[in-house]
Amino acid sequence: MNDKPVLTIELLKQYEPIASLSTERLEELITLVSFDSPGIGVSFFREGDIDNQTVYLVEGDIQISSSDGSMNRVISSRDREARFPLVDGQPRQATATALTRARVIRIENSILDYMMMWDQMAVSENVMAQPEQLAPPASEMQAADTAETSRSWIRKVRHIMAFESMPPANIKQLLEKMQPVDVKAGEIIVEQGGAGDYYYVLTEGKARVTRTVELASLEAGNSFGEEALLSGGKRNASVTMMTNGQVMRLAKEDFDALLKEPLLARLSPDEARVRVARGAHWLDVRHAREFHHSRMPKAMNIPLHELRMRLDELDQNVEYICYCTTGKRSSAAAFLLVQHGYKACVLNGGIQVMPQDLQRG
Repeated sequence: MNDKPVLTIELLKQYEPIASLSTERLEELITLVSFDSPGIGVSFFREGDIDNQTVYLVEGDIQISSSDGSMNRVISSRDREARFPLVDGQPRQATATALTRARVIRIENSILDYMMMWDQMAVSENVMAQPEQLAPPASEMQAADTAETSRSWIRKVRHIMAFESMPPANIKQLLEKMQPVDVKAGEIIVEQGGAGDYYYVLTEGKARVTRTVELASLEAGNSFGEEALLSGGKRNASVTMMTNGQVMRLAKEDFDALLKEPLLARLSPDEARVRVARGAHWLDVRHAREFHHSRMPKAMNIPLHELRMRLDELDQNVEYICYCTTGKRSSAAAFLLVQHGYKACVLNGGIQVMPQDLQRG
């Protein structure tokens, strides 16, 4: 194991739910995955840790142990169990320690779940689209530009806090609505006292925020302009480019529709348990293989990408608590259900915050 780790799409396809991702998503994901190879006797994570990561065992043997004795087993990279995330709860319910020279890969939960959501929604839309509704094929250059924009946003979107309060299902629409604009050093993007017309995300270059004096500097991934749109007032500061770059801008009417969407009902674990006791149903929107590996008691499984086609399996008189691993895919599912007149809410944080409630195998 002294060789330099080589991460390939073929390797990623060995693990669930990564194996369900399209080649395009896997090519994006491969740049965002990290290897970890601590020494023998070193822990990959400890009981009680909150690391918000999905961890897979790639090589070697590890010991899984918990302080209360409920978990005490050895997992080898050759075991079927190693195809699934290790101790996939937050905070961690056990400690994972290397018994041999071992190697794991780590992925941020938010990145993986966004990719799962986008991929499943793309499958759903492709299946539901009628031939006459399909847009004419884009040129190779347009397709390449779109793919590059998507890859750039996947890396940056998790840093844009304004998106935390919008249904993830809206992110795809937001990408389609936002217009790229090249900007020059010294160009004023937003002028203090002006009307709020656009919401901006700086994707390339640097900018400064001023109100008589400099207030802040902006870098790629930072957003600005939402205050005036939310309040309906005037711009309270100016934003000027310090370098050449690019911004993505969203018109006010699209901002109102996509970013000011009323929040979905989000339930804590305790609130969800009470709702279920009163008759609400669990709806698992992960892939079937994830569902069969671990699930909430008596949950119904309809993967997100199948939801549009299987709405008639649901009862509009029943409240559904949608869940996935982190809450991203389930937010998209609940948003879709609410649009179609169903009663739906979201388990905030996903089942990673309820590991003790899961049924496994």
